[in-house]
Amino acid sequence: MPDSDTVHRPPRYGDDPVSGAAVNHIRIGGRTLHAVSDGYLAMRPAMVGPPDRPTAGYNALAAEYGIPRLPLGCFFLPGPPNVLIDTGLGPLDFGGDGRLVGGRLLDALAALDVRPEQVDIVALTHLHADHSGNVGDLATGAPTFPSAQVLVGAADWDYFIRQQASPVPLGEHITSALGELDRQGRVVRLDGDVDIAPGVRRIAAPGHTPGHSFYAVHDAGQQVTLLGDGMYCPQQLDHLDWSVSFDVDPALARRTRERLVDDLRATGSGAVGSHFPELTVATPPPEAADRAG
Repeated sequence: MPDSDTVHRPPRYGDDPVSGAAVNHIRIGGRTLHAVSDGYLAMRPAMVGPPDRPTAGYNALAAEYGIPRLPLGCFFLPGPPNVLIDTGLGPLDFGGDGRLVGGRLLDALAALDVRPEQVDIVALTHLHADHSGNVGDLATGAPTFPSAQVLVGAADWDYFIRQQASPVPLGEHITSALGELDRQGRVVRLDGDVDIAPGVRRIAAPGHTPGHSFYAVHDAGQQVTLLGDGMYCPQQLDHLDWSVSFDVDPALARRTRERLVDDLRATGSGAVGSHFPELTVATPPPEAADRAG
């Protein structure tokens, strides 16, 4: 469990609509996907870019928004079944330095008149703590969404849970909740591309983590793909050589980005990453702008 001085306190949220208070209600056919932020990530300069220009992403975002703070995006699709994609960090100031702060998700769901017990499926893009943190209660480790199945890429389960190979271990409250859910038979490990609910398809998207997932939400011929950390900023749709410093396998992550952009062009659809400012849907250019570097 975190020390008491790292527990998040609400005044540190801020009310920045680009990051911590980001909300976007995305129409997809006849359905509405509700994008909300659990908090914010203060972007480090050398986080996104090509090897010879590792600050390219930071510089591009800073030119538009000032010093970049990125949202911790979570996405709720009303059902049935009610699907929540990613859960944010939870009520925590990770590291105690105000750079990665969460805790807004449950209030954001309440504003949509959604209680935790009404969530039927929690689909995680991957198991990094700023996407899986609200799976378990910070104080008790009990599952936050007591009625939900939790879906996670099988290779992520192996990497983070079975091997404990991640350089940044998951919090005890996350592993405790996942362990309890697994004992109850409510953890589903996903391989390949598979439909997880009507209008929601999991797409295998390895590279950032071994079992990273995209989720394509579609209805009436329209589609938006949720990218997790497959891309950190919309500019990566134009610059496929911009990698993320946390990618476990940068070469595989790039191939995943290339396949994504090809698919988006083929379907004429858009995408949004969990850390896209304002949680805004973006589309790639008609032709790749920077695929060769």
